[in-house]
Amino acid sequence: MFELLSLSPILKGFILLLVAGIAFPVTGVYLLRLNLLLLRFMLMHGAILGGAVALAFHWSPFITTIIVNLMLVLLMTKTSHSLKMDVGHISTFFMVISISVAFILVYKFNVQTKDTLSLLWGSLYASSWTEVAVVVLFSGLLVLFQTVFFRQLQAFFFDREIAYTSGVNEQSLYYSIVLLTAITVAMAMKIIGALLLDALILLPALIATLHAKSLRGVIVWSSVWGGLFALGGFFVALLFDIPASSAIAALAAVVFIVIYFIKRKK
Repeated sequence: MFELLSLSPILKGFILLLVAGIAFPVTGVYLLRLNLLLLRFMLMHGAILGGAVALAFHWSPFITTIIVNLMLVLLMTKTSHSLKMDVGHISTFFMVISISVAFILVYKFNVQTKDTLSLLWGSLYASSWTEVAVVVLFSGLLVLFQTVFFRQLQAFFFDREIAYTSGVNEQSLYYSIVLLTAITVAMAMKIIGALLLDALILLPALIATLHAKSLRGVIVWSSVWGGLFALGGFFVALLFDIPASSAIAALAAVVFIVIYFIKRKK
């Protein structure tokens, strides 16, 4: 099985999955801590819209989904601030609009069904080396952001008002978190698709919250679990000829159940 890594598509998929598995769960921690789960639904639908735009106009799906998600986030934050409405409510509005426009584009431009389904399933083994490099660089940026701004993030997650009175620019920090999450979701869509991207982003963070005692512990363990799920899921997928995203979700589910019963016995 290891000899398959000599094949360029398999090697690129392995690098993508492992790097994303280690770095992307950090944004899962952000989503859980800020209770922004509705935001991720908007970003998932935005990524589908970006893919539909790319397929309709023959653009790069990878770049287009990132741009569309960034535009949606900017519109959402601007609208939320102007109307003084909850981010969850505004993100629901943009979620519905995004998927509606996506379906219109698919219908009007006669996008093939198989191409549309690729937005949902991802294309782990069809990535270019340029896309691999972009994911690796972004993952490094995500880790750097978390490391440099850890103290500010710690105060921010504890209480935004206290963080503000302590000198933390909480609004800029919030926008940075949302923008990084938007890019993460768009990239995760490319790797494992819309249906199971939470297996890469949210499940490791959720499992880490079951046993980690501090914010630092949750972040470190979410990356550890994410890396292990990505590594294990990759080889399980090759061994049993199943989608990598499904293998990752299955492994995460097993670990979640085991930790749950261990904590219950205590």
